[in-house]
Amino acid sequence: MNSSKCIMYSCQDTTLRHWLTFFDLQCQSQLKTLYAEGSKGCHMEFSAYNLLRVILHANNSRDLVSAILSVETKKDEAVKHALAVRAAVTSGNYVQFFRLYKTAPNLNTCLMDLYVEKIRYTAVRCVSRSCRPTVPISYIAQIVGFTNASPIETTEEKDSDGLEECVEWLKAQSAWLATENIGEMQLDTRVCSVLAS
Repeated sequence: MNSSKCIMYSCQDTTLRHWLTFFDLQCQSQLKTLYAEGSKGCHMEFSAYNLLRVILHANNSRDLVSAILSVETKKDEAVKHALAVRAAVTSGNYVQFFRLYKTAPNLNTCLMDLYVEKIRYTAVRCVSRSCRPTVPISYIAQIVGFTNASPIETTEEKDSDGLEECVEWLKAQSAWLATENIGEMQLDTRVCSVLAS
């Protein structure tokens, strides 16, 4: 392979990383063509991005996802992460989704960002249906990724910021919030019809 082709592949990889935030499928298709022509590039990284795109934006079957990945590809860390995201999404495991979100390699988080709101809404809707009459905001903040679920991995300042973000997000969803006698803010699930529907 000559040096001009190597430079072109390198530029395509860099360009796709830049445009990944805008979800440029045409650029990703071009990379697929270049890789088919023998480019070394960052094939596994972009395989993971493509897998996340398929997982998060298409209604696909398990067979379709499994068929597009070789055994070698499935061993790559970014692809393993994307497959774990798929498992979390298809099983409705929102806690695992947000753990994976916080540990995403490369730019996998950029694609996961496109799905965060839906997962948060689904998680809070599920909690508001199953927990009555109230749920602590601190618990909701943990399960929907505003704060860390593990107290070992976090600081009080970060948790405080996460709680504030969670409160703002819940208010934007028209959630009813109340302060209990103990001073902890709670989601009132009895009157939270917007989230429960």
